[in-house]
Amino acid sequence: MANVRLLRSGLLVALGFAVGGLFAAISGHSSASAQGSGAVPPAPPTMADVQHLKDITPPMSHPMVDVGFNATNLYFAGQKKNWPLANYFLNETRNRIRWETDLNSGPKGTDGKPLDMKSIFDGIDNGSLTQLKNAIAAKDSKQLGESYKHLLEECYSCHKAANRPYLRPQIPMEAAQTIINADPNASWPQ
Repeated sequence: MANVRLLRSGLLVALGFAVGGLFAAISGHSSASAQGSGAVPPAPPTMADVQHLKDITPPMSHPMVDVGFNATNLYFAGQKKNWPLANYFLNETRNRIRWETDLNSGPKGTDGKPLDMKSIFDGIDNGSLTQLKNAIAAKDSKQLGESYKHLLEECYSCHKAANRPYLRPQIPMEAAQTIINADPNASWPQ
């Protein structure tokens, strides 16, 4: 049964590569033939094009939604003493915060000047995120809880600096909906 699934998966991957390669070949051929036929090159982008791209771009808050999801699951994985899962969600939280600082490198602070988000993140990364990493490595639930509270305090300091004091984090009361089982002794699926 497992061999049939493996074979089926392999065939699907091979089919995907074949279809993708065919599509790439056709696209490249039609592009090359259009250039060779004296076709007029596309016009440079206009301000309307730029505005359209801005209109369809997801908001910069998207990575922060991921931060909330991952930080919540980090908390509950730690509560269940599933240290590998807590470490996974810690890394995901950290990566999403870094993504946010890359996307939104200078929101305006309360003084109207752009914030140095990289420096703010570096402080959090070297502060509470390092404390959480150490608590997970030590498998210390008490320290994880204290470090988690410190993380939320640092997050709120950033929210206030970015002129968003209404974004007040809290200790989560229930886990975010996920299909990942946080029980370190789970035996299903096999």
